[in-house]
Amino acid sequence: MTAVHDHDDTNHEAEVIPLPVRATAERLGDDPANDEPIEGELVPDTTSRALARIKRGPVIPPALAGKAKRAAEVALPAGAQAVKFTGRHLYYVGGGAWDTLASGYGRWTGRDIDARIAAAQAAGDHGVAAQLSAQRNESRRLFLERIKVFGQLMMQAPKFIAATGLLTTAITLIVSIAAWATPGGMGFADVWSALINALVGGFDFVVWAASWAPWAGIALLVGLLIKGYNHRRRRQDVPAFLATPGTGSTEVEITPSVVVSALQRSGIPALRRAIDRMDEHQRAAMLSPIKLAGCGVEVDVTLPSSGDTTVTTEQVRAKRQAVAEGLGRHEHEVFITKAPAARTVRLWVADSGALDEPIGPSPLVNDGFDAADIFSGRAPWGVTLRGDAFLLKLWQCHLLITGLSNQGKTVALRSLLLWLLLDPSVEVHLADLKGVGDYNMLKPLVSTYIAGPTDEHVADATDMVEWAGEEMNRRITELEGNADRYPNGVTSELSRDPHSGFHPIVLVVDEAQVAYECTAKDEQGIPYGGAKANSRFFNAVRKIQNQGRAVNVTFWQGTQDPTNENLPIRARNGAHIRASLVVATESQSRMGMGDAAVDAGGAAPHELRQGLDKGVLVVKDASNTIETVRTHFIDGNAAEIIAERARQARHHIRTRVKETEQRDLLADVAEVLADDGKVKATDVVARLRTFAPNYRPYEQLNADKLKAQLDAEGAQVTKAGVLMVYAERVHQALAAREGGNDAG
Repeated sequence: MTAVHDHDDTNHEAEVIPLPVRATAERLGDDPANDEPIEGELVPDTTSRALARIKRGPVIPPALAGKAKRAAEVALPAGAQAVKFTGRHLYYVGGGAWDTLASGYGRWTGRDIDARIAAAQAAGDHGVAAQLSAQRNESRRLFLERIKVFGQLMMQAPKFIAATGLLTTAITLIVSIAAWATPGGMGFADVWSALINALVGGFDFVVWAASWAPWAGIALLVGLLIKGYNHRRRRQDVPAFLATPGTGSTEVEITPSVVVSALQRSGIPALRRAIDRMDEHQRAAMLSPIKLAGCGVEVDVTLPSSGDTTVTTEQVRAKRQAVAEGLGRHEHEVFITKAPAARTVRLWVADSGALDEPIGPSPLVNDGFDAADIFSGRAPWGVTLRGDAFLLKLWQCHLLITGLSNQGKTVALRSLLLWLLLDPSVEVHLADLKGVGDYNMLKPLVSTYIAGPTDEHVADATDMVEWAGEEMNRRITELEGNADRYPNGVTSELSRDPHSGFHPIVLVVDEAQVAYECTAKDEQGIPYGGAKANSRFFNAVRKIQNQGRAVNVTFWQGTQDPTNENLPIRARNGAHIRASLVVATESQSRMGMGDAAVDAGGAAPHELRQGLDKGVLVVKDASNTIETVRTHFIDGNAAEIIAERARQARHHIRTRVKETEQRDLLADVAEVLADDGKVKATDVVARLRTFAPNYRPYEQLNADKLKAQLDAEGAQVTKAGVLMVYAERVHQALAAREGGNDAG
């Protein structure tokens, strides 16, 4: 009798008789699309052995039922070993040949690009899907054109051959007549004999070359077979009965009985008692069908809750190590999260060693990836544990990435920036408060570039964020004052218009803890760092996180080893996207990911392995989806190549680099006033920005700030309807400062 487990969000039921569970989860191939549930099969004990061997391979003996079983290697006779060796390598040859043919057929028919289109559509990346569709259509058009040209050539071939023959005959006839008429030259027949000998020699060469054609074809075929053979051999892709001794023999099969046994022996007394009281079909009903999920399998477990026995999801998650050992895996190869249904946990169990295998290069390193779209596209950041591409939506999202030092935070953040800068509509301002050159290749691409860990660099970064706050306020004022022009707010169409003044601005501060921990103060005694309302940096970040998203001004920050001192709670809670590499404690996971994400399960960066899980991130995106992501590694050389593509896509980038020299405000004001006796303070500010366009203090200046600074210098600014700057007072203040005439 076969029990089909109908899987829904509330219950897993199976109408079965109380018989031993004999089902196993089998990997049927390498195709990730083959992600069908594997049903549990319950058979009578009298026939279970034979039927299980036919349908599922070796069965679990009754003595080991419900326990993890490791196969033991059995010494084989020399003859059997030779047969096994021969069969294994013949399988490599045949399988490799099939792989080669399938690959060639996929490229010839376009099925490979169809698969990429389907994957992009499934991931919601419709922009990439559209590009791939256009590429497929263009390839098919070119293919049809080549066939058409070839057909036309074949149609013209007889005419060409006939024309060539006639031309050759005419030339030979002319040459033979000339030779015959020339005394002492070749005879008429000699010329024709030479032509015939040349034709015969050419024909002999063609026959000789044709005799080697089969050998050339055989050599090509052997080369393809060797390539496929080596590919299969390196992967050890062979049936278990032909596998090399010692390979794959120690991996525990994830079967229903193994899962139930692991839970039973996990160290939760209430769960153990509940399972002890169950019969076999009740135990089977606890589990959803085991299904393939990337480089592992996934199963939902409904926890018992009846009478005096209640087991919570938190209790099971707390026993992760014990459950992993019961499943024959390392702790980092088992992830326990909450499932959508109540009282249900989801186990994802990796194939042994699969998480230590490389995931392949980033799509950004492909030569054809030369454009991005922040509005409709998603940044390729890595792959999930299930092997799916992880694509991150960045438009109008504040971002926080944190983790311990030297775990890959900067490389992960830089890969997002490289994708972002491939969209020419985005303006990026970057402050790297570590300053060791990790972002040097981006310097020509960003509108502000600050690199260094000193208090002066923190001051520059603070000015940068405050400037963005003023730009945010300008945009908000523009929207409020022209509601009829912007009935739908800042749309993607408005953002794409380079003349609208609402294009995306992204501020990036890496090693932001340096700014939060900075104790320096400005000229007015206001601190740059800290987590209080008077902190300039924190206050500017808080304002942008509160209102910037609505007008396309967003803030990204990366921090090390988060604490309440170096990552204030309001600054971290303002991020729509939160990502964390490995951290030391659960409290740090809560700081980086938020309490809700940790309590929901799945957000546990403190359970990653320091040093071994470099570049592995736990990510909560703007839609509150939580994933563990193995990010693509883009080294410095590859980053330079991608940055060069971005430079070619961005034709008008003005880099605002902080000028290190200190300018004289009084002297500059006197210069811009020229012969005018008095000028509006707002106009003076505009003239100063034109006079010194890259000077950051002037970019931050407004009429009120100008009045305060000129008043302090003795050049009083007074209001005559509006604030006015008087040239006479400015010159008097300059003279007084230089020891000349008194300013009064």
